[in-house]
Amino acid sequence: MALAAQGGVEAVPDLADAAELGATNRQLEAAIRAVRTTLENERARGEAAVLAAHAERASEIAALKETIQALRNRLEQAQTAADAAIQSARAAANGEVAELRKIIVALRSSLEVERAGRDSDAAVRRRAFEQERALLEDQIRVMRRNLEAAS
Repeated sequence: MALAAQGGVEAVPDLADAAELGATNRQLEAAIRAVRTTLENERARGEAAVLAAHAERASEIAALKETIQALRNRLEQAQTAADAAIQSARAAANGEVAELRKIIVALRSSLEVERAGRDSDAAVRRRAFEQERALLEDQIRVMRRNLEAAS
């Protein structure tokens, strides 16, 4: 009666509203669980995609590092070979320079010997010429005296 006095007629709809609210609450909880499950699945897929991308990038980075190291090794080998070639060329050039210096020294010595020989030959010829000239002058004097004595 108290319910009727306070609006008992309305009390029944409150129970219906409560039952309806309970059903709605259960539907909302089910929807929230479904959304939560979907979000967790999406998050798991996103994390898996991120991990896969990281793994792919990591393998690309590793491949690039390997390529860079291979290029460095090739560059170092080429540099070492070039250094060796330069050293070899320098050694060969130094050997050739030393040989050319020896040849120049030998040629200078030979020229000096030839010059000394020519100078010696010229001096001998000059002396022979002077002796011959002196002999001819002596003969000319003797002939002049003989000619003067005969005249």
